[in-house]
Amino acid sequence: MPKKSDKTAVSNYKGFHDLLQEVIHPGLCTVCGTCAGVCPRQAIEMRIEDYETGEPSPALTGKCQPCSACFEACAGKSVPLADLDRFIFGRERIPEEEPLGIFRRSIKGYAEGRLRAGSSSGGLTLGVVAYALAEGLIDAALVAVRSKEHPWRAVPGIITSAKDARRGVRSVMEAVPVNAALHEAVVKRGYRKIGVVGLPCQIHSLRKLQKRGKPKGLADALVFSLGLYCNSTAYFIGVEHLIKEIGGIESLTEITGMDYRAGNYPGSLMVMTEEGKIHQVAGKAFYGSFLSASNYRRDRCLMCTDFSAELADISVGDIFQAVGENPRWSGALVRTAMGEQLVAGAATKGFIHVEPHNPDLVPASGYGWEMSKHASMYRLMERRKHGWPVPDFQYPPFIRILRRTLSSAKRD
Repeated sequence: MPKKSDKTAVSNYKGFHDLLQEVIHPGLCTVCGTCAGVCPRQAIEMRIEDYETGEPSPALTGKCQPCSACFEACAGKSVPLADLDRFIFGRERIPEEEPLGIFRRSIKGYAEGRLRAGSSSGGLTLGVVAYALAEGLIDAALVAVRSKEHPWRAVPGIITSAKDARRGVRSVMEAVPVNAALHEAVVKRGYRKIGVVGLPCQIHSLRKLQKRGKPKGLADALVFSLGLYCNSTAYFIGVEHLIKEIGGIESLTEITGMDYRAGNYPGSLMVMTEEGKIHQVAGKAFYGSFLSASNYRRDRCLMCTDFSAELADISVGDIFQAVGENPRWSGALVRTAMGEQLVAGAATKGFIHVEPHNPDLVPASGYGWEMSKHASMYRLMERRKHGWPVPDFQYPPFIRILRRTLSSAKRD
C-alpha cells in the first residue's frame, strides 16, 4: 500500500470512486459482488435497500483507501479473454472454431441419490461440490442460497459440508452477488480452500483475481470454479410482477418459501405463503420467455457474450433434450485439469454419474446461445459503433452462424 505522502504512487492506484465513474454509473456493473468480496477494509457492500423490488448494488460504506483491489478484479468494464485464456489454458482460443471456448471434453450426467431428485436438472454441480467437501479438497463453497429473512430472494451463501450442498438454490433468475462472500469465507472464517459456483461474469472476476494474484490470500484460496450456463439474469421487479399478477400474492412479505424449479421437470415457479398454501405461478418455459421477451433482462447482460462460462474449470447447465426416461440430466464442459480431477473423483466415489455428450448439442439447449452469441454480440457491436459504454472482451466481436435444426434437440 503506498504512503499517503507519496502522491505519485497513490495516483497509480484506483478505488471505489473510479469503479463508480467507470463501471457502475455507465451501467457496466454485473452485480457479481467481487468488489465487496475483495476489499481489504470491507468498505464496500452489496446493498439492497428494498428487498421487494430493489437490486443489489455496490455501495461505499466505509473509508476507501485506494488499493486497486476492487477495480482490477472487476469484470464489468473489461474481460481480457485472450489474456485469461493464456493464463488458464496456456493458449488463446480460435473464436471461429471454438464458439464454446476451450474445453477438454463434453459430458452429461447427474448427481447420485437425493441431490438429483431435488435438483433443477441433474444436480451435477452440487454433486461435484458435495464430493469436494466430503474429500477435503475444499473447506467451503460459495453458492447462492435462499435468504432466511427475505425468502423470496436469493443471497450469497457459504456451505461447508456435503450435506449442506442441498442448501444451494436449484435455479434463480435474479442477480445474486455470490463473490461478495469471499472476504467472509477466507478472512473472517479462515477457510483456506474455496470452491465457487457462479455465473460467467462471476467466473470472469475470479479469474482476473487469480491472474493478478492480489489480494494474495483470496487468490491463493480459490481451488476451483464451477460455471453455470447463463442467458441473463432479470431485474427482480419482473419476478415480482409474475408472483403478484399471476400467483395472486398481494405482498411478497406473505412468502415463506420460493422455488423457481419446483415440481416435475423442467419445473415451475412456486411460492409458499404463511398458511402453508402452495401457489403455482408459472412454468419455466413461460416465466423464462416472459422475463426475456418483456425486457426484464439486466442491461449489462444484454452485452454479455459468454453463455457457457468459458473460463470455469467445469461449465454446467440444462440439456433440455430427450436423454432418457428421467429428464433430470446436466450437460457439462470439462475445461481444465482441475475439472478433470473433480469429475473423475466424484464419479469414482459415487457422487455423480457421467457419460459422453455431443458438444454440438450444447448451443441447442435453451435460448442461451442465441442470446449471447447472436443477440448480445450484435448489441455489443452496435453500441460500440455509436460510442456507448460497452465491456471489452478483448477478442473482436463477431457473429458466428452455427447451422442447426430444431430436430437436433431430439438427437444425442
